[in-house]
Amino acid sequence: MNILIIEDDPSIQMLLKLSLEVEGFHSTVAGTGAAGMEALGNQQQPIDLILLDLMLPDRSGFELLQALQQQYKTIPVIVLTAKNEMNDKILGFQLGADDYLTKPFETRELILRVRAVMRRMKAESAPLSETIQIGLIEIDKRERSLLVAGTHVKTTSKEFDFMWLLCTNPKKVFTREQILDQVWGFEYYGQTRSVDMMVNRLREKMKPNDHLVATVHGTGYKLEV
Repeated sequence: MNILIIEDDPSIQMLLKLSLEVEGFHSTVAGTGAAGMEALGNQQQPIDLILLDLMLPDRSGFELLQALQQQYKTIPVIVLTAKNEMNDKILGFQLGADDYLTKPFETRELILRVRAVMRRMKAESAPLSETIQIGLIEIDKRERSLLVAGTHVKTTSKEFDFMWLLCTNPKKVFTREQILDQVWGFEYYGQTRSVDMMVNRLREKMKPNDHLVATVHGTGYKLEV
């Protein structure tokens, strides 16, 4: 697997490259956004995952993340940054980041996150069955039925679509805006409070296993399995 490191600090470049190679990953290093885009265009060394620093010398990391989503949407991106503000994290997820790691970080944590993202991408690319069993949850799209710990949970249409979204993207964090788009539809212009109200009702029905729908504070929700 080939990982593209887009990072302008030579010491961090070396640390990341060595850490990845010890774990059996091949890495390509780019010090600017332009060099990163050039590396992505190299068909002889296709890129499987990108580690993206937000503070680049030639362009904003957020701008580059947006460009990556337009041209290389299938390649997962883990954002690396010294910024710890929640608004930056939310914007990163909204622009398509698959994970977010704040500097300084332990290289072991980075490796775990890389492996987790790749597992998730592999699961998402596999053909979906009509029935998914994950942890305590069994959900059937054709029957539109939801079982939690063997107990049937009666859901509304929106609640079922929300659970199907989470179950088909395990561990992925969805912002409230993304949930509105994918569950209510792009034509819906309501407030994100609608998402929180739906989740609260669903959790009441799922007790004592309501913790399976986990809140990611300041961002949104994910499936906890």
